[in-house]
Amino acid sequence: MQRSILTLCISALFSGVVSAQAFTLEFSNRTTIQDFPSASGVVVEQSKIYAVGDDSPWFHQLNPDFSIADKALINDYPVGDNGRIIKKVKPDFEALDVVSVHDQPAFVMLGSGSKLDVREWAIVISKDRETKIERSLKPLYKTLRQAAGYSADQEINIEGLASSEDAAFIINRGNGGSNVIFEIDLDDFQDYLEGDDELLQDVKAYHVNLPVVEGFEAGLSGAEYWKDTKSLVVTASIEATGDAYNDGEILGSFVGVVPLNDLSTSRTIDLTDNLVSLMENNQRVITKVESVAFTSEDSQKVSGVLASDNDDGTSEFFNFTLSK
Repeated sequence: MQRSILTLCISALFSGVVSAQAFTLEFSNRTTIQDFPSASGVVVEQSKIYAVGDDSPWFHQLNPDFSIADKALINDYPVGDNGRIIKKVKPDFEALDVVSVHDQPAFVMLGSGSKLDVREWAIVISKDRETKIERSLKPLYKTLRQAAGYSADQEINIEGLASSEDAAFIINRGNGGSNVIFEIDLDDFQDYLEGDDELLQDVKAYHVNLPVVEGFEAGLSGAEYWKDTKSLVVTASIEATGDAYNDGEILGSFVGVVPLNDLSTSRTIDLTDNLVSLMENNQRVITKVESVAFTSEDSQKVSGVLASDNDDGTSEFFNFTLSK
């Protein structure tokens, strides 16, 4: 199987099959894109793949082979000679989903919140590109800290966004505080993005325990709603770092499933034995999976795309299928 080399896109093709509990993960078409830095969020909308990078000023549309089909400037951020947004001012867009805003489907990008003011912004771009909203997340992130019970020295580090029929789920990576899945009424979240509300009163916080590798706990990095099973498919990765600002050595990545019923019955979710590690030849695949999106789903399996940021100015993408 071969790939065309487009826009300096280099494909390394392999496949793997690994299992955990009742799920099997198959992945293939590991593809490195040289001129798309730091992939952090991916979504599939009407069979088209869209992605953002945490220090890229561009909103990318990808072809099925993960070559770049198109890109649009998000904002005129200052960039270095390498084309990446300068770290001290980067908005750090880590979460991406499609949410109805002003009754129109829109791409919603959330900053991580790991640096006050600079990384506390949302960008909302309507699918028809006619509307663009820049929304401060400072009040929302203050509410999230309170809901999680964080102390003054614990940091928000938002990495994922997913939405069900009636709720938005905001995913926090636990290398500054703890791994948390936040649940917000979807209508309230939409009102906040539209500027109709400044405060969200009813935010639920579910703390999540994840596997530990070489003394470092995995951190949640993305999520997508699996409608047919009323579950979240979550991604997690492990970096050898103890804070939300600096990168560390990449130690591997995981995919797992969280039934929404588990969220409703407990405020602490234990996934230490329920995640599937990306493995090849009995070795962890050294990639930092940041996001997940679906191309197809039914009650038995879901297929789609995994996006990775490997902290070297490039991005990696995989095809995957997770099945019962």
